[in-house]
Amino acid sequence: MAHKIFTIKKRSTFIMIRNEGKFVKSKNMNVQILHNQDLENSIGIGYTASKKIGNAVKRNKAKRIMRELARKTIINGKINTYYVLIAKTSLLEEKFDKLLLELKGKING
Repeated sequence: MAHKIFTIKKRSTFIMIRNEGKFVKSKNMNVQILHNQDLENSIGIGYTASKKIGNAVKRNKAKRIMRELARKTIINGKINTYYVLIAKTSLLEEKFDKLLLELKGKING
């Protein structure tokens, strides 16, 4: 497939996804999904780790984990869609394989 994946940078885009998209809860992370025809065959991914997760080291680790999860699962996601992954504190203790299965179930389900 000739679609590109890009990282969401602007706060206004995060807010648009939060207001208009679908919110999917999960044990270790929440996912916000918004289908948007204006993306021109690309997938937008955003990552959020709030201060509830912990200090900067823990937040950065959570974002690294979510980036790798996205690299492995969202590449097979729907084209013209925004995805925002929101970390929970339990994300840092869970095994990567279980996180991968959890995200695949939420994205495809």
